[in-house]
Amino acid sequence: MSLSATNSVPPQVPIPVDQETRPWPYDTARSTGTSCTPLLAAILAADTHNMVASGPGSDFRSVEEHIRGVRPWLDAEDRTLKSLVFWVYPEGLSGPYHETEDGQVKEHGLLVTIERGTKVADMMEAVKGAFVEEGTAHVHVPAV
Repeated sequence: MSLSATNSVPPQVPIPVDQETRPWPYDTARSTGTSCTPLLAAILAADTHNMVASGPGSDFRSVEEHIRGVRPWLDAEDRTLKSLVFWVYPEGLSGPYHETEDGQVKEHGLLVTIERGTKVADMMEAVKGAFVEEGTAHVHVPAV
């Protein structure tokens, strides 16, 4: 799903009712969409997270491959065994931002935060629903 410049807020993942009964920080963690771009830029500048090129053209296959990848990150019920943080940026680009020939910086990508115990299907639905090709955004996927 691509967002235009006039519609820069991705749909939010529904927060299950029982998440609000969990202890802090789990009761407070939410997707921030495009409302915290300075924080997203700071996280990106730290350059410590995996980056995955993906998008609607491949049905986000490389995101699922990243989760199911080299390390044993999933249990028998297809839930994550640890919390994960990574960037998803549009296929065909070299990362979540680039400088154009005229010196402008173009941003494109999604910071994904996933709690330990999240089902892969829920994570994939959240990534597909919040992905942006223009600008940066964040989606948080709770494990409830």
